[in-house]
Amino acid sequence: MLGVADGAELPALAQRLGLGETAVRKRLRRLCGSGANPWLRRTGTDYHLTDRGRDALGAVGEAAAAGAAVCDLVGVDVLPMRHVRVVTAVLGSGSISGAARQLGLPQPSLSAQVTRIERRFGTELFQRTPGGVSAAPALVELLPHLRLLEKALSRLSATGMPDDDPTLPCDLEVVCEFGFAGLLDALREEAMVDVQQHIVSIPGPDWAPQMLSADICVYADLPLASLAVPAGWDTAVAFEEPAYVLLPPGVGVDGETVALRELAGHDWLTGPAGSRNHRSVLAVCRAAGFAPRVRFTALNGPSGRHILQEGAAVALTGATLIPAGAPRTVRLAEDVRVKVVVGWRPGGPATTTAGWLVRWLRGQHLRRLAERRPELLAELRADPAGWPGYAQD
Repeated sequence: MLGVADGAELPALAQRLGLGETAVRKRLRRLCGSGANPWLRRTGTDYHLTDRGRDALGAVGEAAAAGAAVCDLVGVDVLPMRHVRVVTAVLGSGSISGAARQLGLPQPSLSAQVTRIERRFGTELFQRTPGGVSAAPALVELLPHLRLLEKALSRLSATGMPDDDPTLPCDLEVVCEFGFAGLLDALREEAMVDVQQHIVSIPGPDWAPQMLSADICVYADLPLASLAVPAGWDTAVAFEEPAYVLLPPGVGVDGETVALRELAGHDWLTGPAGSRNHRSVLAVCRAAGFAPRVRFTALNGPSGRHILQEGAAVALTGATLIPAGAPRTVRLAEDVRVKVVVGWRPGGPATTTAGWLVRWLRGQHLRRLAERRPELLAELRADPAGWPGYAQD
C-alpha cells in the first residue's frame, strides 16, 4: 500500500519488499479485491489507491512504522504478524495456557512457538514463574511499539483489509537429501514461507531432475565427489564438519582418531555403485593409498541400517550425520570434511528463504554438536582460521 502510494512500479516494489514480482502481484490482486469497494485499482500494469485505500493509508503507515521500530530493536528484517499476536496474547493472559485457550491452540504448540520467537529475536521476552509469565526487560522496551502496532492492525481489520503477512512467498518447493526435524514448522513460523518439502535420493555426479525443478535444494557435498552447480544457481555452505568412521564392535583403535590406512583390511559399506557416497569413499581411500573392499552398497534404508547394526563393515559419515542404529564412531585422522550445501534460484523469494535456511541449518548443527560432541565444538571454535563457520556468537 505504501509503495503504491509512493508511485513505485512493480520491479521497484518487489525489490523494496525483498520478494519476487509474482509474489507481489498476488498481494496487489488481493488488495484490488473482487467487491465493489477495493483498496487498490488496476489500470493496465499500474496500481492506484482508491478512496478506501487512501482512508486506510494512515493506519498502514502507523503499522509499518511500529513494525519497523520492533524490527530495529530486536535486530530482525521481517516481523510476522502472528508473532505479534502470540506475544501480546501471552502477555495479556499472563500464562501460556491462557493464551493457548484464547488462540485456540494446544498449549505445547504455543509454548514451542514462544520459544522459537524468543530464539528468532535473540532475547528472552517472558519471565516464567510457577504462577504464569510476565514481561522480561526486552519485552517491556518493545511494548509501546507492539501496542501501537496492535491498534493500527485493529483499525485495518475493521476496514476488511486482507489479514496476510505481505512477505509470505507461497508454493516454494524445497528438495532435501536428508530429513530435518522441525524444518517445515520453522519455515512457516519464522521464515513465513509456505513450502513443499521433498526428501529425495541424489545419487549421481550431477544434480538430479528433482533438484533442477525445485526452488531450493539441500544436499551433502562429499569429499572428492562434489556436485557441479548448474548455471544460474547460487549456493552457500550451511555447515561443514569432520568425517568420522563407523566401526564394527571389536575393532580396536589406539587414540581418539583412526587413519584411513588402518581400515584397509576391513569390509566397507557405501551407497549404491555410482552414487556420490560410493565415489567419495573410493576416491578418499585411494588418496590414502589403498582400494577399499566394498562388500555392501546400501548405506540408506533398512538393509544399510541392518548392516551397521550388525557391525559387518566400516563406513564414512560426518560428525553429526550419523545414521540411526549406527555403531560407535571415531574421527578420521585425515582432514576429510563433509559439507551441507543450500542451493537456490536467485532473484525471487527463494533467495531470502535460502539465506534463512542456511542460518537455520547452521544453528541446528551447532546445537547438535553442543549436545553430542561438545569437545569437538570447542576444538573447532578454537581454530577460527581452519573452521570459520564455528565462531562463538
